[in-house]
Order: sequence, then structure tokens, then C-alpha cells
Amino acid sequence: MPSPRVTPVSAVPDGPEADTARAPLDAGVRALLDRWADQPAMFAGTVPGSTDGVDEARARFAAQMAEAAGHPTRAPEIGEAGGVAVRWHRPATRSRDALVVFVHGGGWVLGGGEAYDAVAERLADDLGAEVAALDHRLAPEHPFPVPLDDTLAAVRALHDGTRPLALVGDSAGANLAAVAALALRDEGRAPAACLLVYPPPDFEGRYPSVAENAEGYWLTASDVRACSKLYLAGHDPRGDVRLSPLRAETLAGFPPTIVATAGYDPLRDAGHAFADALAAAGVDARRREHPALVHGFYGFTAAVPAADAAVTALHAELAGMLAGLLTG
Repeated sequence: MPSPRVTPVSAVPDGPEADTARAPLDAGVRALLDRWADQPAMFAGTVPGSTDGVDEARARFAAQMAEAAGHPTRAPEIGEAGGVAVRWHRPATRSRDALVVFVHGGGWVLGGGEAYDAVAERLADDLGAEVAALDHRLAPEHPFPVPLDDTLAAVRALHDGTRPLALVGDSAGANLAAVAALALRDEGRAPAACLLVYPPPDFEGRYPSVAENAEGYWLTASDVRACSKLYLAGHDPRGDVRLSPLRAETLAGFPPTIVATAGYDPLRDAGHAFADALAAAGVDARRREHPALVHGFYGFTAAVPAADAAVTALHAELAGMLAGLLTG
């Protein structure tokens, strides 16, 4: 299919920044990044084709998530689905009979185990629904397509048709969730809704925001390249829709989807392109830009009030989508 248009977009303001082409970086984000200024970059020390530096990178990421997302108040139940580890998060108050499958971020390399427990618990409580947080195997020990195969196996096992299914993912997890949504669509059982937070939907395009936000905003352009190489392990991504859902032959029939992006994110414009492509295919695609925030804000809710407000709004919108399905 033709390459998608990648017109540079600085922001799609949803709030008081609407009169500015590029909103000032949120002060709370700036304070958090300043506290981390002396720490190595996310994928510093890692080497494509090896596990060098990976344990250290995972430990740094988990520590940062603990600081920025806080700690869960309830331990998840550990189970499995389709042979894949699942961390079950039950809401404090169950208010809807829906199942939410959450696929964590971390560049297909980081974020496993307990790192996202607070994020998944928050999702369960905000939606009043059970959340199955997938703990898929990670690259580089298990490179592409293993994390995707795990995601597909678990989602297929969990989606038994007895209740609406929502797929939620952030960053690399949003990539995996989007590919899973396409697979379920092709099987005639598309999810009810998706929330994709700063997704990387295209391994082939070149987007201006990668250069514009290359340094200084937590995720760097070099991090994007490093995690992609660790995940691919030499696989050629060209023409592979399992890596680039944006380049599917058609996106028609994709479930109603919220695509959330951040103004200071290298992945911003790729997320915009995916939301626009979904809309062009007739999908109920809701493009939600957060001009003053950075990649990672979905897990910054305990440290950054603006991130907390953004996540509250995204979860409320997803809850509304699910409520409409359950009462329609």
C-alpha cells in the first residue's frame, strides 16, 4: 500500500493550549525529568544482538515507574491465558461486566513483572472492570515475533465472547494491542474498544517528531532505535503488518479507538498518522493529544498532576464507550 502521509503536526490541542503551536512543557513533567537528569538513558548500555545492559535497563525502568506511578494497593492474582503469564487486577468496586486486556510498554524489552502493577490497578479501578495485564516474554531473549505471539495467544484465550473486550496498551504495548485488534477483526470477533497510548504503529515511516523530540523528554530518538533493534533481532520490518499495523491493507472494521499522544514525544506524529488513518477508514477514532506532556505520562500519575488528569480523562472516555455498548 502507499506510504502514509507524514505531515508534521506540532499539536492537536485539547485544552487551554489551543492557541499555541507548541505548548510549554508541563512544569510537573519538567520537575520529574530534572530528578532523573543524572540517570542514563532508557536503553543506555544495551547492545543489539545481546543481553548486555538489559538487566540494568530493566531495573532503572522499574524504579522510575515505582516513583512516577506509585505502588499498587492490592497484589494482583497471578494466572495464565493461552500459556502466557497474566497478572489479574480486580477493581476496588466492580461496576461493569467487561474485560480489559492491558499490554504494557517498555519497548518490548522492559516493563515486565511488577513494573506496571500500579498502572493496571488504576485502570481496573477507573473502569470498574477486571484487567488482565499480560506479562508476555521480552526481547532480546525472546525477540519478534515472540512478544506478539504471546499477546495473540493470551488475547484469543481471554476473548470468549461472553462479555465486551477492551484492549489497552501504552507504547510498545499499544503496538501489540493494535496488531491483536487487527487479528481479532480478521477472525470476526473484533474487540469492543481500544485505548492506544502513544503507539508506535509504523516501523517504516520517518516522522518529524522523532527529530523534534530527540533528546530531553525521557524517551529519546536513540532509545527508539535501540529498542526496535532489540525487538527485531535482524528481522526486516518492511511489508510486515505484524510490526506496522498502520500499513494494513485496510483498517476498516477496526474497533472504536482512542489514540492518545504527547506533544513532546518522538512517537507523536506516528500516533497522529495512525489515528488519521483509522478515521479515514471509517473507524470511530478519537485523537487525543496532550501537548504539554511527554512519552511515559500514562505511568506518571503519582508524580505529575497533569498526567493524572490526562489519564483520568482517557479512562473516563473509555468507560463511556464501554457503558454505551453494555446499555445499547
